[in-house]
Amino acid sequence: QMRFTSESLGFQIQNTTSREVRADRQIADLIQTGAEASGSVEVELSYGAHDALLAAALFSAWGTPVAISVADDIAASNAGASFSSTTTDFVAAGIVVGQWVRVGGFTASGGANNGYYRVTSVAANALGVSPAPVQDEAAAGLTVAVAGTLLRNGVIESSFTLEKQFTDIGQMIAFTGMVPGSLGLDIRTGAVITGSVAFTGKAATIGTSSVGTGAPEDAPTNPVMNAVGHVGEVRENGVKLPEAALRELSIRLDNGLRGSGRCTVTGRVSVYFADGALYAKYLAGTPTSLSFRVTDSAGNGYVVTLPRVKLTRGTVVAGGNDQDVLADFDLQALRDPDPDCTLQIDRFAA
Repeated sequence: QMRFTSESLGFQIQNTTSREVRADRQIADLIQTGAEASGSVEVELSYGAHDALLAAALFSAWGTPVAISVADDIAASNAGASFSSTTTDFVAAGIVVGQWVRVGGFTASGGANNGYYRVTSVAANALGVSPAPVQDEAAAGLTVAVAGTLLRNGVIESSFTLEKQFTDIGQMIAFTGMVPGSLGLDIRTGAVITGSVAFTGKAATIGTSSVGTGAPEDAPTNPVMNAVGHVGEVRENGVKLPEAALRELSIRLDNGLRGSGRCTVTGRVSVYFADGALYAKYLAGTPTSLSFRVTDSAGNGYVVTLPRVKLTRGTVVAGGNDQDVLADFDLQALRDPDPDCTLQIDRFAA
């Protein structure tokens, strides 16, 4: 079962009217000349409910989860902006540059070194990270855990069968070969975090029984995420923005399905105008990066990263008396050579 707020899945038939000339002035036929299953599903973001769709929209698959938990081995270095080990092999654990990991198990200063880090370098016994750990902390007496699962845009096309069940009248419409053509994510202050997946597919059928086998599995029941208490942080060029800085952030991915075209990622960001740094990057065409983390009340979360973006339009407007001054930017995400991706999503189970 899929959690959703609305949908527009349908089967569109293209018809051509016969041009046959008749003495009685009537139309001889209407000929079907094309057909396509298509439509979108709108959702509210909740952990685990739409992970398969996220992976398919990125033409990729979730990586093998990093699952390190080891005693008396992993230490933190503030000056080195790193974690080091004696026996744990970070490369063998599957950690790669650019990935976000969640670190736990440190105890000094109330667990100040615990949190989310973006990996800047990986060696067998050393993990460079940003931001740096808050303080040096030795491994003795600690059981440190490192976790995370990575998804990056790729080239593997996946399709779904989506079925609408009208159980009150016993009718079911199944759409087959449905490939995600676009993905949207929207964060707005004071609102639920929403998403949209648009599909293009092959065919549709209607019947009185499901095309699936067995009873539908229940959807995950994790809470819906919001932009009030669930946005953990937003980073621009690796620097954490003040908690109240973000007003709106939206991302749009378009797969150009007519021939499996380019992965085009655009978006919009709106922040309270506190300094001119971001506007200066817009004027100079200077690349930057954006990432945001959302975590629900149970501790499940995602980090969405655009590792290299350019701002394509920027405005700073003082609307009038007693109105906020906002800096609004449109953005285009680009391939970043280091992680070799345009869009990255990391997920973390509680």
